[in-house]
Amino acid sequence: MEGFGEWLQLSLFQCRLSVRRHAELIALLDGIIHHSDDHVILVDVGLADQVVPRVVSLGKTYSAVEREPVIV
Repeated sequence: MEGFGEWLQLSLFQCRLSVRRHAELIALLDGIIHHSDDHVILVDVGLADQVVPRVVSLGKTYSAVEREPVIV
């Protein structure tokens, strides 16, 4: 992740990327991860006033957590 963003904690990085740098990062990671063992998630949270995350998942299958009501 060196050169792409800031390390926040453990395996969490914050990156501000152009479309081109985003594509470069995906290509780089896709070429070095072990697809059966690793899981990399890139979340584009968009503009601060219009948060609609877009997720790119490399490696293991990603499934979003479904939020459902819990009746107690």
